[in-house]
Amino acid sequence: MTPDAWEQFSTRCQKPDHRTVGNWYARRISRPLALHVTHIVLSTGISAHAITALAWLAGLAGVGALACGGVGGWLTAAALLQLSYLLDHVDGQVARYRDTASLDGVALDYLMHHTLTLLVPIGVGHGLLVNTGALVGLWLGIAWGVAALVQSIEHDVRCKAIVSRLKRMHGELRVIGGRGGRPTPAAPWPRAPLRVLARVVRLAGQWHVVLNSVTLLAGAMFVLADSTTLAAVYLGVMAPTSVVLALLGVMRGLQHQAAEREFAAWYEPPLGHTLRTDAGWWYVESLAEDEQHQPLTTKHSSPTLAARVHLDPAQR
Repeated sequence: MTPDAWEQFSTRCQKPDHRTVGNWYARRISRPLALHVTHIVLSTGISAHAITALAWLAGLAGVGALACGGVGGWLTAAALLQLSYLLDHVDGQVARYRDTASLDGVALDYLMHHTLTLLVPIGVGHGLLVNTGALVGLWLGIAWGVAALVQSIEHDVRCKAIVSRLKRMHGELRVIGGRGGRPTPAAPWPRAPLRVLARVVRLAGQWHVVLNSVTLLAGAMFVLADSTTLAAVYLGVMAPTSVVLALLGVMRGLQHQAAEREFAAWYEPPLGHTLRTDAGWWYVESLAEDEQHQPLTTKHSSPTLAARVHLDPAQR
């Protein structure tokens, strides 16, 4: 394939912002490498959903290898988890090339991500239990896994809350595309040491960082011929850190009314209308002529909603 043909192939397969949006590992390694796998896979006729399923199975097999413990288990897990991450990019590229991308495919992808986010830490904890017989390793793995899952589904559950309100909506709302946020490049690294430390702590739980941490630790375990010490240290750091970050995230979301703000960002009543809630139902209603020229007032504490929503005090 000529360079020009390859560039056209890449453009068709990749996301439009694939070089700028996403973590560095995806931008510089996984997406370009996956493109070569996609080129081969397309000739087999295998569907994007099937590739997602294979990525899921590879990830679950990696969890099983971690749960067995030992140097061999970690090396096997590292290879399987890297394969899972690679296939996780191939499925999207195949779907875009064939023009079969769908919300169902995205939902399946998220199910895979959340499953592995929960189970990989539990696998690490169980492997430590197998190696040492200490039950605390398994409990730390469970704590880390649950906390990581809470962090990863935080945005998902906000979206589900928004959909639950839309299901009880009578009338039409305007959808403001992009107002709730579009994919953007990561912010530059801060210069203040404490801010750098805070960002490192937040990044430590992201999937690509966990994936590569497992890979690096597996290599170190092979060199040192000792899996117990490094696994115990990693688990001892990640479990409490993840729990604290999950709790802070939940409290921050409630304090800032994140779900209400996101709803108000994406949806608003047409001009001259307002929202009213009554007995759990939501209504889009016309404002009286004199009200259309006055600022809306509300007892709701969200400053974003205050500009466009009338709420019954008994409703949240």
